Amino acid sequence: MTPIAVAVLMSLFPTQQADFQIFRGPYGEPHVFAESLEAAFEGAGYAVAQDRLYQMDLSRRSARGQLSELIGRPGIASDRDALRFGYTDEEYDRMFAALPQDARAITEAYARGVNRWIAEAAESGKLPKQYGGERPRDWTPTDSLAIGVQLVRRFGRFGAGELRNLALYTYLQSRPGLDARKAMDDLAWQNDRAAICTVNDADDPHQGRSPFAPLRPETTDAHLKLLPKVNLLELLPAIRIEEQSEMREIAAQLGVPHKWGSYAIVVSKSKSALGVPLLLSAPQMGFSTPSIAHQISISCPQYVAVGMDVPGIPGVLIGHSPTVAWGLTSGVADTDDVFFVRLNPDDPNEYAHEGGWRAFEKVEWTLAVKGGESATASREMTHFGPVILKSVSTGVAYVRKSPLWMKEIEGLAGMARLPAAKDIGDVRRVALTFNANFNLFAATTQGDIGWFFCGRVPIRTAAVDPRLPAPMDAEHDWVGIVPPERMPYVINPSQGWIVNWNNKPVSWWPNLDTPAWGRIFRNETLVRAMEKVDKVTPQDLERFARKIATERMEHAYFLSDLLVSEGAGTATGAAGRALDYLRAWTGDYFDGSVAPVVYDAWIIALREELFLSKLGNFLAPDLFHTVLQPTLLWNALRGVTQVDYLDGRTRSEVVWASFEKAVARLVGSRGEDVTLWRYSAPKINFSGMKPVLYNERGTYIQVVELWDSPRGRFVAPPGVSEDAESPHFSDQRELAATWSFYPMLYKSSDLARGREPSK
Repeated sequence: MTPIAVAVLMSLFPTQQADFQIFRGPYGEPHVFAESLEAAFEGAGYAVAQDRLYQMDLSRRSARGQLSELIGRPGIASDRDALRFGYTDEEYDRMFAALPQDARAITEAYARGVNRWIAEAAESGKLPKQYGGERPRDWTPTDSLAIGVQLVRRFGRFGAGELRNLALYTYLQSRPGLDARKAMDDLAWQNDRAAICTVNDADDPHQGRSPFAPLRPETTDAHLKLLPKVNLLELLPAIRIEEQSEMREIAAQLGVPHKWGSYAIVVSKSKSALGVPLLLSAPQMGFSTPSIAHQISISCPQYVAVGMDVPGIPGVLIGHSPTVAWGLTSGVADTDDVFFVRLNPDDPNEYAHEGGWRAFEKVEWTLAVKGGESATASREMTHFGPVILKSVSTGVAYVRKSPLWMKEIEGLAGMARLPAAKDIGDVRRVALTFNANFNLFAATTQGDIGWFFCGRVPIRTAAVDPRLPAPMDAEHDWVGIVPPERMPYVINPSQGWIVNWNNKPVSWWPNLDTPAWGRIFRNETLVRAMEKVDKVTPQDLERFARKIATERMEHAYFLSDLLVSEGAGTATGAAGRALDYLRAWTGDYFDGSVAPVVYDAWIIALREELFLSKLGNFLAPDLFHTVLQPTLLWNALRGVTQVDYLDGRTRSEVVWASFEKAVARLVGSRGEDVTLWRYSAPKINFSGMKPVLYNERGTYIQVVELWDSPRGRFVAPPGVSEDAESPHFSDQRELAATWSFYPMLYKSSDLARGREPSK
């Protein structure tokens, strides 16, 4: 009997509790049925704990700064990162009390379900082996809140790049003969109108009316004069603190949320080959064993949904209901800012405030450390937000201000109402309440599609350059928040489809503190693929997901310059053979191919040829190649930058000189035989399993057809279970390797029949 047949047979004998039933689908995913909302979510908590209890424990500890109690000293740095910007137990209690009654009821029911499983597993000896027989502490509603806060901060809150830009400007000032101000404008541009946006100008309901004041040169001049003295030795580590790098790195090791990204495509019924809307959603949260994503369906009279959940957070975050399918990608808007404030020279525990001094509010925690002595962690607060760095040597503190402080969980509570949406208007009403910065995509059984740029984004005073830290006072504070109804959106665009890969929302939306969006951006691969198809099938969407894992569009902007450069026509030897590979290349990055190796080596050399002499290496070669984005290369080659990086040379001379250097390096490292310069594609390394080629894909992927009764398929490798002895620990690994999916079941009748996975 096949594993699928066994699973279907087992689903006929559901877990039976007093108030809910749990069926298990073909790949072990739980399907919860109940007669009330609370019973359904109690069943969800019970089922997810069966599959991922230890992962849930790691997630709550990561979020609450309690990892070191479970894993020892390796968790201390992560705990300090978490608590430096974290909440106290009392603050979590206040956040929970402020939630709507239905959200509180769902969260409490979920906790009851988790605890029911903990009690049963402890009694029957079924606790995860990592506990060594010790019973974990009970789950609380605020544990779910803590994971939700961490999720929102990781994937739906951005900005606070001002420290990075301050360090960049300080570094540029040290470069001899360089106009640091001009170089800063080149590297951290505000608005590239050539960037491909989620919504076209013609379909923009706001018709270009921006709530943001344009950045003027005189504003930057005045702001630069306000900046405090900088100690780079303090500032560079502070950037890691602000980015919570320690916490992210250990989260990646432990399989809890740590990485942001995601792509989505929505197709209208007029553009669909099936005559009904289609939706692809693929959140990119990193790969681990077990997956950060989990699959579930929950059914009761008030809530019916199937899709992806994050263990520890109640409900389906991405999926479909009987009337609507939805997906999310990170918005990457500048939601948070860094401000600076003077320290009291006589008492660094106080900061300047309204003509006097105000004490920092300090909270201290004692960290219990498994197998070792306890440690301490602390949080210092101002009335703007938590302290990132107190620089006693320069007399200032840097503070992070976020419009989501103590409000992160409100948006997730609103998202729980998505399954009840009946039409695209209902979806927009949910979007207007969603305070985290996500792109929300939806398609309905009524035939509509839509995209909504969600979140609370500050409106800065025209007196500041949004790229740089501002003084922490009323004069330089925010003047408001972009009203939800002024945020970008589109319903049923004229082109018949919507594509996003964390790209620029609309042409009038500026980069602000992070030069994320420019002429060259990865979403173009999906956009060009969509443009080539007259009528889109679900198989096309699956093909596009494969395409972006193995193909990039960047080469289309640079390769022609190389192929017509002065040396290309007469090149011989290894250079000539390498050029032959590039002439036949279409931008694919297939494992074992030659052209990607040549191209990537050339782009590295081109960056160095253009920028190294003027800008230096930014104190680290890796940082050099990260900061200098493809759009800047394109601009520099065409002489449209403020600094002349060509430095009297022609574009052709720079391009060919860099190519010769790249080939020489490849010959030195790989030998004269160009056919042996083989590309090694990035792999997904699941613990204890054969790697899967090509990791540029969703942690979870779903494709949904919006018939009168939606039909979907999904995959979330390596499997639903965290138990290495379970058949569902690794059974989705092969699906991922072959780019296959299986049905998103949620009706009891479908579960009884079962279906084969689709390709």
